[in-house]
Amino acid sequence: MAFTYFFYFYQFHLHFEEQLQMFLFTKSYFYDFLSRPGGLTDYLGTFFMQFYFVSWAGALIIAFLLILLQYQVFAISSKINNYHKIDYFLISFIPSFLIWGLLCNENISINILITSIIILFFAQLYLILKKRAIRWIFFLFASPFLFWIAGGEFWIFNLICFVIELFYYKHLKISEYFVLALLMIITTSSPIIFSWLARLQYPLNRLWWGPWYSRYPIVSPTTFLLSWLSIPFSIFITTILPETSKRKNAIILKSLLFLVIFSGGVFIVIGSSDQKKEKIMSYDYYARNEKWDKIIELANKKDPKDPLSVTCLNLALAKTGVMGDAMFRYFQNGIEGLLPTFQRDFVTPFVAGEVYYHLGFLNTSLRYNFEAMEAIPDHKKSVRAMKRMAEVNLLNEEYKVAEKYLNLLSKTLFYREWAKHTLSIINNPKAINENTEWEKLKKYQFTEDFLFSEQEKDQMLGLSLLHCPTNKMVYEYLMAYTLLNRDLKHFYEYYPLGKEIYYKKIPSHYQEALILFWSIQPLGLDNIPNMIDVPVKQKFIQFVNDYSSEEYKTKKELFQKKYSQTYWYYYYFINQII
Repeated sequence: MAFTYFFYFYQFHLHFEEQLQMFLFTKSYFYDFLSRPGGLTDYLGTFFMQFYFVSWAGALIIAFLLILLQYQVFAISSKINNYHKIDYFLISFIPSFLIWGLLCNENISINILITSIIILFFAQLYLILKKRAIRWIFFLFASPFLFWIAGGEFWIFNLICFVIELFYYKHLKISEYFVLALLMIITTSSPIIFSWLARLQYPLNRLWWGPWYSRYPIVSPTTFLLSWLSIPFSIFITTILPETSKRKNAIILKSLLFLVIFSGGVFIVIGSSDQKKEKIMSYDYYARNEKWDKIIELANKKDPKDPLSVTCLNLALAKTGVMGDAMFRYFQNGIEGLLPTFQRDFVTPFVAGEVYYHLGFLNTSLRYNFEAMEAIPDHKKSVRAMKRMAEVNLLNEEYKVAEKYLNLLSKTLFYREWAKHTLSIINNPKAINENTEWEKLKKYQFTEDFLFSEQEKDQMLGLSLLHCPTNKMVYEYLMAYTLLNRDLKHFYEYYPLGKEIYYKKIPSHYQEALILFWSIQPLGLDNIPNMIDVPVKQKFIQFVNDYSSEEYKTKKELFQKKYSQTYWYYYYFINQII
């Protein structure tokens, strides 16, 4: 179930998480993780997360770890019950379902699952130690050790050990209860003790609740607590429930238990899923990997509405050469769906950076990717940003800087071959120009410094077009910018800038904008040049007649169906929707 879910229905969440890490196969990288509490599980989590690059591998890892967690819970509970009450096997699925729900959040790390597995492994070791003195010595050292390698969830080990002592070994004297309670207090205070002894530079609340289970340092611990406590609860509850195997209604009870647990699990997973984000991530993934036809295919199934998805769609239309003919066949939500405003987060700059990279604004793309990487809340480096920054510095002929990024990427698993190949041609301009995309971008890039202005994007596009008049994509983005702003005056002024760009015919939306511009001039429709196709003229006249009549107000759906794929409909109506 978990494999099917993450591979078929949630794969783009995996790709999104993969791009926000950079696992390096180096000793220093490993030692850096070991130097902080919870570092080992964070290291293992990042190691597994790199395999999200291949969605089926990521789904397989998550599914395997969830099954392993369920097996460990069942193994401990069945051992405590002397292998009776195996009818309650289904209860062991509760922690796996809860953690599965947590993993639906792209900001919750797989660390939380790995930590639970490590804790249960130590609990299994505790369970096989027969001598009490040895067990308690093991407990005294294992609990603080778990805090250091696994983080704030370590105290779940204490609770499980308490349940084991109470229901498996039993027969404790009052003095032994006192010793056990003292051990519990000492070991549970590990965050305080380590914070004082090791001078840890973390707030105490972060040491208790993490600190590496979530990408954000400050989170509500409620959901974590629920999933953590479900582990000792699933073990404890089986010790107090009666056996059902000898009852006449055993089959009914098992069926009810199955229904409750699995329907509850499905409810948790579905309730935790965010298909809206999954759709946005799919657009971003395809844009990142330049799968333009996939983006258009997605949009043909259902119009994207959010700005980031529309940004990726417009980029795909431009890259496939149909922007001027197809842009307004899809929903448009203004300039934010063309060139998103810079946001201080780790999502929007990546998407906007893709657009600026393909437009030839290489330094702007570099800045956006760097800012996105630095905005990642857990301070990890991003392979996506590193790769883009290496490319831009290579094209800028900043070979030493590019080499620094490429050397890091060469120590990763899935980007190693690309990095090594790029390193081999780093001082060979001829080999660099053999890459058709890089050759084109070097032609587009600015040769003089200028200050990029977020508030004057049309002027930035204009400067780029003046620098390289054959840059078709920049020209189409400039035209799209004026059209989305309903700025027909500047559209008409900028339109001749495309004289060096070859079109077999004037793109449809440009014709629609031109005829609309001329229609509001003093001469009206009487002197429209012959450059406008006859079908476009006829459809515009029909649009004007329909819009002028009162009939369209009572037949808005019919009117929308008839004209929604024209620029005229956007010009007059979409502002009401936005």
